[in-house]
Amino acid sequence: MTAIEIPTPDPRTFDDATRAFAEAIADRYALKRMLGRGGMGVVYLARDLRLDRLVAIKTLPAELARDAAVRERFLRETRTAGAMNHPSIVPIFGADEVDGHVFFVMAYVGGDSLAVRTRVHGPLEPAAVARYLRDVASALDHAHRRGTIHRDIKAENILIEREGDRALVTDFGIARLAEASPLTVTGQLLGTVHYVSPEQVSGTAIDARSDLYSLGVVGFLALTGRFPFDAEVASAVLVAHVTKPAPPVATVAPGVPAALAAIIDRCLQKDPAHRYASAAELAAALEGAHGALDRAAPPTTVSTTEAHAVWKRAAELQAATGIVPRPEIVVQERDEAKDRARVDGVAVRVVRDAALEAGIDERYVEHALQERGLVPTARPPRRSVPAAPAAPDATAAAPSPVGTTETRRVRWIRLPTDVVHEVTVDGEVPARDVELLLSVLREESGRMGRTLAKTRELAWRSGWPGSRIEASIVPHEGRTTIRLERSVRRRTLGALLGTLAFGGFAWMLTTVFLIEGMGINDEAVAVMGGFVIAGAASVKLGGIALRRLLGRVEDRVRSLAGRLADRVRDRALPPPR
Repeated sequence: MTAIEIPTPDPRTFDDATRAFAEAIADRYALKRMLGRGGMGVVYLARDLRLDRLVAIKTLPAELARDAAVRERFLRETRTAGAMNHPSIVPIFGADEVDGHVFFVMAYVGGDSLAVRTRVHGPLEPAAVARYLRDVASALDHAHRRGTIHRDIKAENILIEREGDRALVTDFGIARLAEASPLTVTGQLLGTVHYVSPEQVSGTAIDARSDLYSLGVVGFLALTGRFPFDAEVASAVLVAHVTKPAPPVATVAPGVPAALAAIIDRCLQKDPAHRYASAAELAAALEGAHGALDRAAPPTTVSTTEAHAVWKRAAELQAATGIVPRPEIVVQERDEAKDRARVDGVAVRVVRDAALEAGIDERYVEHALQERGLVPTARPPRRSVPAAPAAPDATAAAPSPVGTTETRRVRWIRLPTDVVHEVTVDGEVPARDVELLLSVLREESGRMGRTLAKTRELAWRSGWPGSRIEASIVPHEGRTTIRLERSVRRRTLGALLGTLAFGGFAWMLTTVFLIEGMGINDEAVAVMGGFVIAGAASVKLGGIALRRLLGRVEDRVRSLAGRLADRVRDRALPPPR
């Protein structure tokens, strides 16, 4: 793997701890920048001056390094982990102590962690998840056969190599060190609370199957975009690991193939005896699932010509923003035999990364890739050449979220005053697209309205009192809530006055009819009878008119909310995790 040189930063930009560490190792390593920080240390990117290569250096926190027993165990565990040799385990080059700084040096993996990839892109493709989990299971089998249990498998400790798209495991032995340190709860455990196995929580003896449970959590997160157990309080998550069954993958992400979902569900069994007996058995199951998925998966490489076509299409979509609506995705049929026969070309991820680096927005890049059938679409796509006759709704776009509609009424006479509709959409709308939402609202009302925007939150109102429409769009925690409120007070008042006018006219006609037509001589009886008959008819007809009026208003409010929801869903950023 070719490493790209990163200029050494000015040491004055380091904090005190980093500066001291950089000076201590300056004769062997040139510190570049911080890669990450966790409960068990800080990871830096550095250049090995003797071997002229980029490396990653992880330091032991100073409060732990002061403990001689912990320091010795850190070096011993790291050297044991360094003896492992597997393509999916990040190689450890050595461990050392210099001027009180305890650290180990490992290979630098150019790429993102699985946690970052999931947080940025949301749920990943099942074929890719099966491949990553298979790589990790193979690495765990290698470690388990040598008596080493990882104890801290989590998405942050799984790195995805940029060039080979291979998953590599890091931090072997670090969780074991955490067990011996006084910072387990405050430093390490809180960072891994979502991944710990039930036996780790209960304090019983653990074996290799504990790592398989944690890997099941990783797979659940990568496939669904959420954890099987989550809560605001860490202790609640820990209790759930022990007491609550994990939700089946199919109930959270119905689109995940059944074979892969069943593997994850088995890994998340509370009783270790109900999980896979070994990492080798898990790897074999994932290999079988991946083989079936890979045959139906989009190609991983494309020709140079197709790569240029994707870039051109994405640029055209971006250039047309605000001029014409973004077109519906029409997926082109691919030549599967040609895709399978291709032995070289441009990786799809390289095509995506190159477009992003050129300044093309991610949503247009994904749109162009989806049109080419190179990544799965978020909703059922329309095919350019259907393989077989489809049902009338087979190619329809996914419906907008239904939401809830409420009609507010005056308590004592039950006359409607306001229609309120609220709907929540997955994803957060970017700040740059607030104006697009405003255009939908203005087009609906025919007025500019009054706008109050705060970051990405939007409040808008238009119309006179009694017929005003108000909207609020609030992104929060990976979702966007759309709330519309339409006042019907003027329409209700108009319907009420119309009903009274009709009743008065009907009363007079009915009274005359009773006296002249029916021959009722008692005028008082005729007046009272006319009042009762006309009143009943007026209330009935007025109720029908009011229900129809409300139905039209509710339909318009739901339609407007649906248009806004579709726009948010089309433009939304992936939910963070």
